[in-house]
Amino acid sequence: MITLHFIKDDWVKEKNGYRIMKIDEYQIVEIPHYENGDLSSPSYKRAYNGKVWCTWINENKTIVTQPFFESELELVKT
Repeated sequence: MITLHFIKDDWVKEKNGYRIMKIDEYQIVEIPHYENGDLSSPSYKRAYNGKVWCTWINENKTIVTQPFFESELELVKT
């Protein structure tokens, strides 16, 4: 079972960091699944890979979006 630490629109920062970012979404990937060891026709299952996409505005006033592992982030206390 996966424990999610944040939800969409939470404000976070990197642990020991200063940049404040907003959680946009969880990164979902497709993982091949082989029935009975048949490598010729995989089916795919969607799964969370532990990353969240965060957005912030950098020093050049540019919007940046980048994935981070949830374990690298902490909630910003308001």
